[in-house]
Amino acid sequence: MKIVSITAQAIDCGFQSQKLQTSRVASPMSRFPRFAAERASWMWPTKKVFVRAEDADGTVGWSCTNGGEIVALIVTAQLARLLEGERVEIAESWAQMKAALLPNDRSGFAMMAVAGVDIALWDLAARRAGRGLVDLLGGARAGRLPVYATTARPEALAGQGWHGLKAAAPYGPEAGEAGLAENIALLRRFAEAAGPGRSIMIDAFMAWDADYALRFAEAAAGLPLKWIEDPLPPDDIDGLIRLRGEMDPGIKLALGNFAFSLADCRELLRYGLADILQPDIAWAGGITEGLRILDLAAEADTPVILHNSCEQPWALALAAARQSAPTVEFVDRGDDSPLYALSGPRPEIDDGFVTVPTGPLHNRPPSHIAAAFGDQT
Repeated sequence: MKIVSITAQAIDCGFQSQKLQTSRVASPMSRFPRFAAERASWMWPTKKVFVRAEDADGTVGWSCTNGGEIVALIVTAQLARLLEGERVEIAESWAQMKAALLPNDRSGFAMMAVAGVDIALWDLAARRAGRGLVDLLGGARAGRLPVYATTARPEALAGQGWHGLKAAAPYGPEAGEAGLAENIALLRRFAEAAGPGRSIMIDAFMAWDADYALRFAEAAAGLPLKWIEDPLPPDDIDGLIRLRGEMDPGIKLALGNFAFSLADCRELLRYGLADILQPDIAWAGGITEGLRILDLAAEADTPVILHNSCEQPWALALAAARQSAPTVEFVDRGDDSPLYALSGPRPEIDDGFVTVPTGPLHNRPPSHIAAAFGDQT
């Protein structure tokens, strides 16, 4: 592929208006009263970043990631100039982008930017080959994948065959015993909605400490709690080691939403901390790094559930082609959120399974997004 242009734009797609942003959800900012009521009050730049990569033959590849104007600037001001006018091989291009950012950053926004370009290059390669991404990755091992749902409205999702329902914890240590009781009451609602034999999970979004997480796990005894997700800041390795050593072993630790690279994931696996690894392909360096993460996790015999998979056709393709028994995540944003269709048609989910996207040209933004780049195809 010879790249003639790589462009990026940050576009407001309504992320801040979804219920998970406007309701009380625990976060690292919960200890500051001004920011405790809702995540939208402090969240990082939330415009979606669309990346467009064009080949010399006119073929165009697309991707979508997060990070707003910051990530768009990294793509356009730094990464694009490394690749434009060059014949590229994806793995080498990934290495060049990572190396060029290394003096300043190797996580967060930087890796979202690398992911945005990398996914667009993979999409471009699939289009040039006239194949679906899942086929380029080796072919789907199954046409449908089991799905668990993250939701703020468990009753609305009851009885739909989900392979588990996950809550966002509303409270952390700052809310004391009353907040702990509210978290447990929320889990009881989820268990009732999930029904007999179905798992429930809770995402603490890095808001807790080890003492609080242990108290929560003890209070949750008797509930079908499968895992606690990201209970501590990812750099609190000592706290995570303590949790793994003292918490009921029947409750798993799901970690890695904020692991932005193979190195971050390796750190979690080295200490045996992650019972389930949950990186986000659009944050953790894209498909190229995602393949390495999946290989690393397989070597460690650690299950991987790719974060927010059902909004990312490339994540579904990776799960279908490169995992032996995958489960994927659906984030419930309401019945008609535009966030479901930013990278292709809304995923088809029926009785707890999602259909794997196949065929060429699946990864495509809505026409108004493409038009913002002057692309009318």
